[in-house]
Amino acid sequence: MSSIAIIGQDGAGKSTISNLVLESNISIKFKYLYMGISVESSKINLPTSQLAHYLKIYKYKIQNKISDFDQAKKLYIDEMNKDRSKDVHGSIWLFGRLCNRLLEEWFRLLISKFYQLSGYTVIYDRHFVFDYAIDSDITKTKKIRATDRIHYWILTHLYEKPGLIIFLNAPGELLFSRKGETTIEYIEQKNKLFKKIGETMPNFILVDASKPLEEVFSEVKENIIKYHNS
Repeated sequence: MSSIAIIGQDGAGKSTISNLVLESNISIKFKYLYMGISVESSKINLPTSQLAHYLKIYKYKIQNKISDFDQAKKLYIDEMNKDRSKDVHGSIWLFGRLCNRLLEEWFRLLISKFYQLSGYTVIYDRHFVFDYAIDSDITKTKKIRATDRIHYWILTHLYEKPGLIIFLNAPGELLFSRKGETTIEYIEQKNKLFKKIGETMPNFILVDASKPLEEVFSEVKENIIKYHNS
């Protein structure tokens, strides 16, 4: 049984590379599984996650007096991509969100286990451990919610890690030019955090995503084959 996570910042090419791996002529049976935060990007979600997502958009629609739900959804997602700290609620909501996040994450892990027991190598697009990462340096100067600390502790200590992690790394300026989201400083900060976490895990591979797509895919493919044959 094996799983391979392809991680990186927005614009690094995670989904593109994942699709190329799935469509490649490698003699390995693959299954794809999105393991990130976005409900919109995942084809597999718990009904509670879908409901919570709908309610947040509906609340955003009412607060901002937007008549069209689809427009409100787009604006809400864009705003959350830029700054998730704006998604603030009361303590009961935060506790409920923590419980639902954990259920969602373990549910997807069960799906992964089912695929692996069926003889597949599972390609993870993103991974929760990295998407919800908390930088210990930042916690010294910035207050972090207790629920977020608990959540990340569970992810780092109890949640199963991928067998192979491929980090598509690229300079902040390049990634910002591709997506135009957040800031260059934020992207660089997250890149450093991903490296810091990855270096504590076995089978962590850093790939230069600033190279042409063909070269990036070739390197990813080579590492996957090497891992599978080891």
